[in-house]
Formats: sequence, structure tokens, C-alpha cells
Amino acid sequence: MLLTGLAGCETIPEASSAPRSSRPAAPAFQGSYHYVQRGETLWRIARSYGLEVNALARANRLRDASALRVGQKLFIPVPAESQAFFWPARGRVGRSGSSGVSISAPPGSLVRASRSGRVAVATHRLSGWGKAVVLDHLDGYLTVYAGLDQLLAAPGANLRQGVPLGSLGNRALHFEIRYGTTSRDTLALLPGE
Repeated sequence: MLLTGLAGCETIPEASSAPRSSRPAAPAFQGSYHYVQRGETLWRIARSYGLEVNALARANRLRDASALRVGQKLFIPVPAESQAFFWPARGRVGRSGSSGVSISAPPGSLVRASRSGRVAVATHRLSGWGKAVVLDHLDGYLTVYAGLDQLLAAPGANLRQGVPLGSLGNRALHFEIRYGTTSRDTLALLPGE
């Protein structure tokens, strides 16, 4: 796992078939891991990933949501065929243009695929935005991730929701959801904070 431990999360591969054992099999989820930071609550972590707090608690077999420890590793489940968009990064959110959002996060923070899709563009120079990735979700929707410091995805790659596609440097992420060539109200299509 090349990206293990960067900015509080790591990805895990899709579940594969394994030999049968006498113990019940774990649910076939894919997702990522989040490392609890000082001051974080289960509720805030769940909301930042677009999850219900009860779902996150169940996925991690937590009985007491208030008993989180700094550095604790939490599994962030991602349904294999989720059609909902989720936040690509955690940080301070503002408007970016008329329909996109800017997300300010510490340098090195990972930017994740908001939904599963194919990398249509991964470029080192998007006019005015620097490094950028555009995902085609193959249903008319595109997502734009601009202002990246590092690209972690190549054109043509198929990415699952939640898989890192880049990381941030000293500038904010510009994130935009488009339908065809038309920008949509990105905030309206993302889960509430």
C-alpha cells in the first residue's frame, strides 16, 4: 500500500474471493481507512465521508462512539455501486465560481474519487488551475478535481469511489460536478456537512 498513512487514510482493494473457513466471512465491502485525529468525533468523520454515524459505528463494531482514540484506524465503507457523490477531501469549504466548491486542507491531504468512474483527463496544466483530474462517471456526469499538487491517477484508469486520485499542496482543491458540459450546483449534489 503505497499511500498508507498519508493524510489520515489509506485505500484497500476490492474484496476478493477467499478460501472458505469455519468463521463467517466478513462483508464484501471496499473502502478506505481513516486515522482519527485530535478533536475528531465519529459524527464529524461520518459526515465528512457522506455516511450515517450508525453505519460507520457498525462497520467498525463500535459500541461507544465517544471512545475514539487519536490514531485509531477506522474502516470507511464504500458501497461498490454507490451512485451518490461524496466529498473528495476534508477541509474548509467555500464557493469556487458559480457552481463549484473550494476545499482548503493541509498539504499532502488526499483527494478521493467522489464517485466511481474512468479518468478522462489527468493533466499537469489546466489553465489557471494547475494539475487536474477529470472523472467520467459514464452516465453523463463528470467531476473535476483541480489545484492538485500530485497526480495519483492516469488517463483511462477506472477508479472506485473513495480511491485517491491526487493530493493537495498549498492551494485549495477546486471541485466541480458537471452534467455533460453544464456545471451543476456542486453543494446541492453532495451530502450535508
